[in-house]
Amino acid sequence: MIEAGRSRKTRITYLIGSLEIGGAETQLLRLINGLDRNRFQPSLICLFGYGPLKSQLDDGVELVSPQLPRLNRSKGPGVVAALVRGLGVFRSELKRQRPDIVHGYLLTAYALGALVSWPAGDRFVIASRRGSDTYRRNPLRRLRLVARMASPMIDYHLCNSEAVRRMAIADEALPSSRTGVIYNGIDLPTDDSEAKLPKEWRLSDADGRAAMVANFIGYKRHIDVLEAVRSIVKRRPHFKLVLFGDGAERGSIERAVRDGHLDENVLLAGSRVDAANLLSGFDFTVLASNQESFPNALMESMARGVPVVATRVGGVPELVRDGIDGTLVEPEHPELLTAAMLEMLDKPDLRRRMGDSARSRIRDTFSVAAMVTNTEDLYTRLLAERLGRRDSTRVVKSSGSVS
Repeated sequence: MIEAGRSRKTRITYLIGSLEIGGAETQLLRLINGLDRNRFQPSLICLFGYGPLKSQLDDGVELVSPQLPRLNRSKGPGVVAALVRGLGVFRSELKRQRPDIVHGYLLTAYALGALVSWPAGDRFVIASRRGSDTYRRNPLRRLRLVARMASPMIDYHLCNSEAVRRMAIADEALPSSRTGVIYNGIDLPTDDSEAKLPKEWRLSDADGRAAMVANFIGYKRHIDVLEAVRSIVKRRPHFKLVLFGDGAERGSIERAVRDGHLDENVLLAGSRVDAANLLSGFDFTVLASNQESFPNALMESMARGVPVVATRVGGVPELVRDGIDGTLVEPEHPELLTAAMLEMLDKPDLRRRMGDSARSRIRDTFSVAAMVTNTEDLYTRLLAERLGRRDSTRVVKSSGSVS
């Protein structure tokens, strides 16, 4: 129960699929670890299991998992029984924790969280929306159904860019009053020295090298980047591109590298927890997605003073000022990507100027402290508004009984 002038801490249960390496997972950990422990008591439920980022969670934060089967992967007669059991564990865990706020990250987590929380009573349900995966656009029918059922039970939709907010309002007819934006946060690295890259990543300093941090998913458009690299190596035969990430498209990317005779130019480094710390060893980073919300990969690059070449999609223009912090091009146009990447390689003074500007922009506008403070203020305001509405209802009912 939410009490006026409470002396106890606000209990917040966060939900996410797992702590695999990814932008949403990284931002969630930064938020949890940064919360004021004198005012907030966080816990975390990973619906499907844990993951390599588990080690980055503060020791004092309770972490549990009901080990649900993944809705987009699981098949067979035992799946329904496993799902029912897991949801039972999930519901029992929420009942035990008695949170004031349930805050789910990404569609599956916030949809299941809203359904399992119902009826919520004084509990407030927040959906953190971090991409273009509105339930109307989701390719998985069963998840569309779950999310559609859950939507009326979600009190507030918190987006990480204005682009995501506009899309959510348009696609799901959400009242704008139930939506808001808090940008991702990142701290500048304390070590300004250039990263020492493995020897095999450095074919030739003269021909340059770039990095791309993105899981191997179709919308990241690795295929456009590889086509750009095929054009670049005609002028710079020892140019090197290192791909950080993994995923379902790995096989097709490996084939494209072989078919394009780029084995000496493109290296697949896999998913690495330390990928961000290696970016300072590159001339620039590239991201060619045809949809994005507010990409963590670009923030990591900018924080290290490394300029970016990226596509003008989603919330990217809210982060990267074209011609100032990097270069933006239209998506699915490899020839534009090629031109922008070659300009970065040909103009070292431009790279340095953009890199310095990018670092300053992160420092001044997108710090972790700002993200945490803005989120804490949102929690306080939403709970105060809920309390005010509840007390107003009580006054109206009391007045009605007297008349």
